[in-house]
Amino acid sequence: MVKLSERKIRWIVRLYRDVSTKEAKKYSYSTQSSRNRKTQILSLDTFLVIFVGDLSSIIKWAESTLDAEYVEIRFEDIERFHTRLRDGTFHTFTSSHSHGYGIRVLAQGAWGFSTTTKDREVKDAILDAYKMAKVSSNSREEKIQLAEIDAIEDEVNSKMQIKPGKISVEDKIERMKNLEKLLKEDKNVVSSDIRYEDVTGIKILVTSEGTEIRWDVNYIWQYVWLTGKNERGRAAVRDEIGSVDKGWEIFQEESEEIVAERAHKKLHSQLMGVYPKRGEYPIVAAPIIVGIIAHEALGHLAEADLTINSPFHALIGKQIAPEYVSMSDRIVEGGFGNDIYDDEGSKVRDVHIIEKGILKDIMLNRDYAFKYGRKPNGHARAENYSVPPIIRMRNTVFERGDHSFEELLEGIKFGYYLVDFRGGQAELNSSFQVGVQEGYVIRNGEIAESIKDTSISGIAIEALKKISAVGKDFGLEMGRCGKGQTAYVSSGGPHLRFDCGIVVGGQR
Repeated sequence: MVKLSERKIRWIVRLYRDVSTKEAKKYSYSTQSSRNRKTQILSLDTFLVIFVGDLSSIIKWAESTLDAEYVEIRFEDIERFHTRLRDGTFHTFTSSHSHGYGIRVLAQGAWGFSTTTKDREVKDAILDAYKMAKVSSNSREEKIQLAEIDAIEDEVNSKMQIKPGKISVEDKIERMKNLEKLLKEDKNVVSSDIRYEDVTGIKILVTSEGTEIRWDVNYIWQYVWLTGKNERGRAAVRDEIGSVDKGWEIFQEESEEIVAERAHKKLHSQLMGVYPKRGEYPIVAAPIIVGIIAHEALGHLAEADLTINSPFHALIGKQIAPEYVSMSDRIVEGGFGNDIYDDEGSKVRDVHIIEKGILKDIMLNRDYAFKYGRKPNGHARAENYSVPPIIRMRNTVFERGDHSFEELLEGIKFGYYLVDFRGGQAELNSSFQVGVQEGYVIRNGEIAESIKDTSISGIAIEALKKISAVGKDFGLEMGRCGKGQTAYVSSGGPHLRFDCGIVVGGQR
């Protein structure tokens, strides 16, 4: 068998980043067998198979050497490009390379975790993780056990047509400058801040249970912060897009013109808006507002490591909303949290958190799946190799109903139509407060003047009961979630009507 040196490993993963799976078959690399010194021509795919085989042989060594219940190696080799353009100046301009291994060992009912950036030190990292697990075990009253999953051998290929690594830095910069120019064409804009980031690379998971998964990792992300003022005051708005499934082609549907127009609309609604009345009124929430409630106020309660200390723990199997209300964390077309497997090798499954008003399911990793007596559902995610996987959301959404937008507005003499948010927070009791960056008055069933400087608050579990109608449309917001680690996620759903249960903040 051909053994790979550290230099060859880095050559392989660098080449893998730069070509598609189909193109990979065209490439080869010449090496010599240590046995007969004969030159061999091996395809890139063959090299990757050899590399995974080397990791598997290290796993076998660990199994024969250590008294461990489980061992996993997560390898990553990632190129990240990040830049920030603020008012004509590039304040950040970086291209970074991350290459390393995250090792987890389960021994005596406790986890040990270690990392290394050196290919030749993987065995040492496994020994370090094993020692940590044994030390940790002494202080654990409840021993960790893992729910069973099928051993998987698979390759997850990118769906991107144009990977960001194929686009020159010059083209990326030119696009940002063009977007800034369009944003600044509005006379009310006083400052713009544009951030762009993309990632291209490879991720591999090999476990002592026989799982061997290789991912072609790619994502693209853009964030805009726009500040403006007029004679009525100042305002600031945000706009965010991203994708793991679409590459540079995403900017065909999210062109500079479309992003600028959308940001200007949000800004004008603030600058020209009136102060809302403070109090509890009928609310029609658009998909982006619906999504932040689904994610922040309810979704975190359905992450099993948080469920155990939240109101959801005692409510599983009970009616918590009208029967026409359903909420899921699932694969969504264009979702920023889409994947086939999680970072433990579990298949990603749709989680029907609320089904016809009943709290049915929660998001799990293998540890908590065992505790709850359920199947793992693919929600163990790690930001990168340097941290262990934890339970995270992916795409958290309310499901469609059967009402048109006009029907949602019917009968509302006075209320508010809330379209987009800017910042928010929630607690484990499901209380939430969310800033509103685009909203309008509803008067006699019609959309009227815009509002400004407001937020909404409430107890989400109680607000669920006040949903009186669910729209038949669907929308999605891309974003980032922090829980000690950053995860790219989506949230959204249809329009929802709340007859009460949400308090609008205001100045009068």
